[in-house]
Amino acid sequence: MMEPFDENNGFLPPDIIDEDVDKREEKMMTWIGHLSELRTRLLKVAGFFLIALFAVYPFSQKVLNVLMLPLAHAMKAEGGSNRLIFTSLAEGFLTHLSLACFCAVILTFPFFLFQFWQFLKPALYPDERRSVKRVLCVAPLLFACGGVFVFFAVMPAAFAFLLGFQSLTQIDNALPVVLEAKLSEYLSFITHLVLAFGLGFQFPVFLFVLVKTGLCSMDGLKKARRYIIVAVFVFAAVVTPPDVISQIALALPLLGLYEATLLILKNETKNA
Repeated sequence: MMEPFDENNGFLPPDIIDEDVDKREEKMMTWIGHLSELRTRLLKVAGFFLIALFAVYPFSQKVLNVLMLPLAHAMKAEGGSNRLIFTSLAEGFLTHLSLACFCAVILTFPFFLFQFWQFLKPALYPDERRSVKRVLCVAPLLFACGGVFVFFAVMPAAFAFLLGFQSLTQIDNALPVVLEAKLSEYLSFITHLVLAFGLGFQFPVFLFVLVKTGLCSMDGLKKARRYIIVAVFVFAAVVTPPDVISQIALALPLLGLYEATLLILKNETKNA
């Protein structure tokens, strides 16, 4: 068998060939090890999610009562049927199951961040570890802030706007138009909003990790400001329901968090 040929060195000696093979095998084993560890941590997250799901399901009715409060207050103020309905036999059970999944996702989020940190930590330098660890500890708090903001600020305004399209008075024998909200559709709407705002408020975490790991620079973030503004409004339009209030209510805080992140990074650079 003919030995491999190199354009600069001619035919390669066997020891060099063996060394290249060893390097390729070592690199392959490293990738396999990373993928195996990632699989293990994802399985841990999935197991935690299932445990949380079974733990919160008995309390799904209490959670449902809380989530119905914004619509109940809006109906008292704007008018409406003052009830939620379901139109299939299985809808009630499936809605409670979906609600339990929603709660389990929220409870699993901090555990997911912990597993992500354990996976990422070996690839970081000590100073990067300290910075990324701090910002990942803040991530659950930002998620909670997003949920509280949408529940107490966005939903009342959005429901008042949407209920304004009812026609409760009869004019020239016309029929009144009253909202008869389906339970599953309402919960899909409200959980979608909470998750969208909770994940959207992770924007500073994403930017901070990019800068601290060297994938992006602070100057690069400043120069890309106009593109980031467009991307934020597109993101808000995609992840929120199709009403202007919730889209603007998500985009504006994200832009504020973007500017606040730049200030924090600037101060850290000065103090370094």
